[in-house]
Amino acid sequence: MIYVNGLYKGYGKEPVLKNITFHVEKGTIHGLIGRNGSGKTTLIKCLTGIYRPDRGSIQICGGDIYDQPRIKEKVGYVADRNEYFSNYHVDEIIDLYAELYPTFQRDDFNDFNEVMGIDERKFIKQLSKGQKMRLAMILNLSMHPELMILDEPTEGLDVIAKRQVMDFIIKEVEERNMTVLITSHHLNELENFCDSMTMIRDGQIIGGGSIDEMKEAITKLQIVMEKGLPKGFDQWEGILHYSNLGSIYTIVWKGFDEACEKALRAAGASLIEEIPISLEEIFLYENWGNE
Repeated sequence: MIYVNGLYKGYGKEPVLKNITFHVEKGTIHGLIGRNGSGKTTLIKCLTGIYRPDRGSIQICGGDIYDQPRIKEKVGYVADRNEYFSNYHVDEIIDLYAELYPTFQRDDFNDFNEVMGIDERKFIKQLSKGQKMRLAMILNLSMHPELMILDEPTEGLDVIAKRQVMDFIIKEVEERNMTVLITSHHLNELENFCDSMTMIRDGQIIGGGSIDEMKEAITKLQIVMEKGLPKGFDQWEGILHYSNLGSIYTIVWKGFDEACEKALRAAGASLIEEIPISLEEIFLYENWGNE
């Protein structure tokens, strides 16, 4: 569905995306995570055909979205800010979508809006941020796109609206095999929503895979070291973070294996126990570590 290979994009002489390569399978939900300024927005704009890459290739729905308008008809895009024509009424925007997108279904929009409750008689400028986001979401869902790209889609939404939006998306994935690419800072939500992830930092991919694969790559340990950690422990390969409360140490280790366990025991560890790690912790330690 999405194939990105060797993607580079910059502004002037300043590189923003550097050798980005990943793919997203059809009918799955894929998360794109990274700190502000990591390159996520630039990547999204390349994927939606707003920006042309400097180098590399992007294949979406079997073609190049930048050069082929027919591909854009298959892609829904909900931005983090949805500033429609402020002096238009909501029903005029609905008519515009119906005219622009052959797959738009007004009956389906009405069904979605029965839940969302957007007043179609209002001007766009009269809507709150959350209402604009809900409108953008159901407009795009009513297109029944093959690919939906969502940039911070739950910003401005209350807890109930978030749940409604997520349920709508999951239903489209299950019933129509829609593919979803989503960015969000709410990693606890993505952990239970996405099938797979790509993590980006400073314009480069630093990790990714299924949620299970990402958790298997990084291990969180609780160990007992009566005499403390050995000198130079922070230089051991794969150590992302460590802290202690007395002789009990918590360690986050990338690539922990049997050899690492033997090294810990040789250094005096009397107890080594693996404990659960969340996606939010993985993101935190990959980007922040022991700083």
